Amino acid sequence: MKEALSVTQSEQVRLSLELQRDRHLQQQRLIKMSRKQTKLKEKVLVSLITDCTSPTALQSPPLGWKAAKDDKTRLEEQSTAIADLWKLVAVLLLENKRLLEEHEKLKAENASLKRDLYEEHQSPPASLDQPSPLGMKLLHVPPDLQQEIQLLLKTANDS
Repeated sequence: MKEALSVTQSEQVRLSLELQRDRHLQQQRLIKMSRKQTKLKEKVLVSLITDCTSPTALQSPPLGWKAAKDDKTRLEEQSTAIADLWKLVAVLLLENKRLLEEHEKLKAENASLKRDLYEEHQSPPASLDQPSPLGMKLLHVPPDLQQEIQLLLKTANDS
């Protein structure tokens, strides 16, 4: 990259190469920092494991750790968690049912729109078969615009 920087004549290319070099150096620094953090975490984990397996650690919980819970407390927490999960399941089932119904409605609406579009393209517009009052055949024009054009021509002819 240094060689490319020294040979380039274009200012934009030189700036682009410098930005790429800077970004590359930044990425290398981030990788080194990440490796250092990983090694540090491994050391802390190993020291925690060795501290926890020492005979004194087995007698009392380390500072900052919670004391062991008794079975009754665990059972109460688990039953509360299970009840909350059942409520969540019920809510999700109702939401799923609502979404399935909405999906079916949207599928029916989509099919209806496709059918209408298909029928519209299958039957040739009446204006192509019938000459207009000006003696020309009209190009394919949507039905609502055809009616508006016919009405305008009729009012123009009446006046």
